[in-house]
Amino acid sequence: MILAIDTASRALSIALGDGRGVSFAAHQMRSRGQAENLMPMIARGFRATGCAPGDLTGLAVTVGPGTFTGLRIGLAAARAMRVALNIPLFGMTALEVLAAEAASRFPDRPVLAALDARRDQVYAQMFRRAAPPFAECSSAPMAVAAEGAALMAVPGTVLIGNGAALVAPHVAGETVVLDGAEPDARHLLRLAAARSLPSYPVPAPGPLYLRAPDAKLPTRR
Repeated sequence: MILAIDTASRALSIALGDGRGVSFAAHQMRSRGQAENLMPMIARGFRATGCAPGDLTGLAVTVGPGTFTGLRIGLAAARAMRVALNIPLFGMTALEVLAAEAASRFPDRPVLAALDARRDQVYAQMFRRAAPPFAECSSAPMAVAAEGAALMAVPGTVLIGNGAALVAPHVAGETVVLDGAEPDARHLLRLAAARSLPSYPVPAPGPLYLRAPDAKLPTRR
């Protein structure tokens, strides 16, 4: 049994399952309160499935890009459980998880995953072919203006993510726009189940930060 956790963006989601499917999933849109609600959500998943923490054979977590606070919450919880349970932890970027969702709906299409990064930017990554369960990336994840992200798209591209609507007006040619999509732990779980989990105690994955935080420490006078 694998527990997948996503807190990278504007949603909080978890999923429990294995290679045969998802046994439990919960997804909430939250601008705040992820830290207070993550563990109760996981406990609800254990109750619903009859699974105990000791039954877990692996963990999966999104590592970014996303909000700084959200990433820290998900990674801290996953790392703590990894050590306590002595099980492997699988890390995946939020953009790869979005591409996996696009692949489940539009297989074999190119995908541009985009998350709103504010400051007139998106976190974006282009995938040349989204064939389930994995997508073949053709660019590195980056923080870029929407116009710059649009230059990566080709005709027939599927735009997915809460930044898709920002990119779409700048894309030349036909596209499919899946606006508002957030990374979902169900797709993260499927990716983890389809890929060999790293052996413990391989170092835990770290956060993927593509730019400096918005918050600044006050300058001493």
